[in-house]
Amino acid sequence: MNVTLTQTLLIFLVACFGCFHQWFGSPMWNDPIVIAPLVGLVLGDFQTGLVVGATLELIFMGVFPVGASVPPDAVSGAVIATSYVILYNAPIERAVALAVPVSMLVVMFTNLQFTLLNTWGAHRADKYAENSDISGVERMHVVYGIWNKLNLAIIITLGFYFGVPVIEKIISYVPDFILHGVDIAAGLMPAIGFAMLTRMMISKEMMAYLILGFLLSSYFHVPILGIASLAVVAILLNFFNNRKDIHGGFSDEQNEF
Repeated sequence: MNVTLTQTLLIFLVACFGCFHQWFGSPMWNDPIVIAPLVGLVLGDFQTGLVVGATLELIFMGVFPVGASVPPDAVSGAVIATSYVILYNAPIERAVALAVPVSMLVVMFTNLQFTLLNTWGAHRADKYAENSDISGVERMHVVYGIWNKLNLAIIITLGFYFGVPVIEKIISYVPDFILHGVDIAAGLMPAIGFAMLTRMMISKEMMAYLILGFLLSSYFHVPILGIASLAVVAILLNFFNNRKDIHGGFSDEQNEF
């Protein structure tokens, strides 16, 4: 299936929206749960975008930069995987199997930019700093910051325009038993990603909430939205109870609305 110029331009805007999230305080709208539905909206299948986004979020929800490390690029994985599933009516499992290597490939390009391209801006900023030109240092930060994110958005857009047909052709030559194995592995990856995230978050204090969520889902058949709503209530109760303990009780002014 061929993509139109309008779709390509809209995908570029979606990629820019995801790549520039750090310029707005890192609100995490670069996650697949946001990007994939936008791609689905551009390609005329919002529902599939929601499903793919929710599936990929289980993998990328624990991916975040630590120190100087650069994590896999969730935006590129979400854009390419979602567009492939929608344009070629592929199963959702293929999106998982495709998003991870794409995100790793794009992060290699990001590291290349940091190593070769952005260092020029750092050296120019050093010269401005030697002359006590603060505005010049800030200008280099802004210019090369935009340059970095804009390059990523362009790479993702080119991958969408040229990559999806190429991926379809490559997959058509792959034997069925290999694709079946990839589908099984892709089905396990969200569980692994969620387990890794849980391992980082779990504590003795949190264990009771984890068990409660499991019981509600498995034995009382409460939907995920209901469990999430109960979790919000538990967070609010815990927050205000801790606040009350810290301040020794609320004053009359704090109880007024």
